[in-house]
Amino acid sequence: MTVFYRKYRPQKFDQIVGQKQIVATLLSQLKSGKIGHGYLFAGPRGTGKTSCARIFAKAVNCQGLASSRSASSKKKKSPIDSKFGEPCNKCESCLAISAGFHLDLIEIDAASNRGIEEIRDLREKIKLAPVAGKYKVYIIDEAHMLTPEAFNALLKTLEEPPAHAIFILCTTLPAKLPSTIISRLQRFNFARAQASEISQTIQNIAKSEAIKISEGAVLAIVSAADGSFRDAVSILDQLSSVRKTVEAKDVLAIAAISGWDQLYNFVEQLAKNQIKRAVLTIEELSQSGADMSLFAREVILFFEKLLLFKIGIALENFDLDGLQIEKIKNLASEFKSGDLQNLMKLFLIAEGEIKLYPLPQIPLVLAVCKYAGPIDEQMVVDKQPFEAQTETNESQSKVIIQSRKTDEDKMEIKSKKTSKSLVSFEKKWQEFLNKVKPLNAHVVALLRSTRPVAFDGADLTLEVFYRFHKEKLEEPKILTVLGKVMEEVIGSPIKLKFVLATKKSSEPAAVKVSDVVDINQFELEKAVAEIFSKP
Repeated sequence: MTVFYRKYRPQKFDQIVGQKQIVATLLSQLKSGKIGHGYLFAGPRGTGKTSCARIFAKAVNCQGLASSRSASSKKKKSPIDSKFGEPCNKCESCLAISAGFHLDLIEIDAASNRGIEEIRDLREKIKLAPVAGKYKVYIIDEAHMLTPEAFNALLKTLEEPPAHAIFILCTTLPAKLPSTIISRLQRFNFARAQASEISQTIQNIAKSEAIKISEGAVLAIVSAADGSFRDAVSILDQLSSVRKTVEAKDVLAIAAISGWDQLYNFVEQLAKNQIKRAVLTIEELSQSGADMSLFAREVILFFEKLLLFKIGIALENFDLDGLQIEKIKNLASEFKSGDLQNLMKLFLIAEGEIKLYPLPQIPLVLAVCKYAGPIDEQMVVDKQPFEAQTETNESQSKVIIQSRKTDEDKMEIKSKKTSKSLVSFEKKWQEFLNKVKPLNAHVVALLRSTRPVAFDGADLTLEVFYRFHKEKLEEPKILTVLGKVMEEVIGSPIKLKFVLATKKSSEPAAVKVSDVVDINQFELEKAVAEIFSKP
């Protein structure tokens, strides 16, 4: 049984939904015969990048089109031209590409074939003429995953490609591609699908498959798909295998997505600093099998609505009912604009880190704890039920605070020397970061999430809040670069040491909005993933 996504995958350009300008441009090139040898299809997942690349491969190798041109040229007694168009989807070449075994269509998954050896192999084989068609078409999916060495090898081929070769690079993160590669490609930016477009697609498939689906279920699928046709069709496919009548509750259960009320309650917990409750919400979602990346994006969009209201943008422009708008207005008053910006950045970072953790809920838990700051006292108070937090809790807090104050007094004398040294060093910290940034902006992102804790003029100790950040910063090649820059700034050799933060450590200043102002949101979201993809 063919899954819906394959069954209803576009086979012609006029079946591509939501990318009218891209389709029009590509068809214009094909019909004029002025096609390029390198293309970059960039955009969110599930928006038609790979489908469009395969249709393009069909068009340039379609035997039906070639036959038509041949017959036309005989009538006119003129040479066969090199113009193309929509593929016929009937000839041997088109059918082979649709089935995925055409010898002149080579698809490379860069996520699993990242190395220079694969690209060197490509460079050797590309010299060979096409076997069955006119062009050899190379589709490199998730192209941003190639290593720097692989990109360098690919660049040489892109500079002087054989006349029979066409490259199509598909990526969700075009900013990770070297500018030298991008400059040699025709770039097409695929847009996230509109809700109305996904809704119509779902209804059309449901009608074709005799599936009864409620309006609420369609809206729920649109929400879960997050602009991806592929995700929307896959959800419908999964639901249809269980039942022929689909309701909104079925979508919520199988897609494990959050309802509006659950999102509101979670954000309200953050507004009221109910950290224990917020963390438990995340844990419960994770245990229920929820997609934590999707939940993170939903939370970010919720924060965005609160922020937009605070800066004067009418909420009536969004898909919200009257009660939801009123609740958002009330909740927005409990946040400062800076807090909302901070939360959005923290959850953007967390969403980007989810795939790095074996337990996907951990980055979200850490984001909540970062926003809360030191929470030991609050967690002690929160051990009792919320309703029972009365004067007894207040007394317990006072005892804890007094105890901490005593401990701090004992440490004050011991830390005076270190503090004095740190004060002198902090004046040089920003200069140090500014000099590192041109060398590796993403290492700077890691450094901003550390905290200088000791400096005696020769050794600098930095507190790191994640073990894998510490391991990356301690790599010899990174330590060497940082040591050279530090020596340049301080004027003498400095030894860098990294220690893991304890749970009692205060949060690093890097999580504040002011400290990340020079790194845009997209860089923050992808920084960690990019660093750890490097060999």
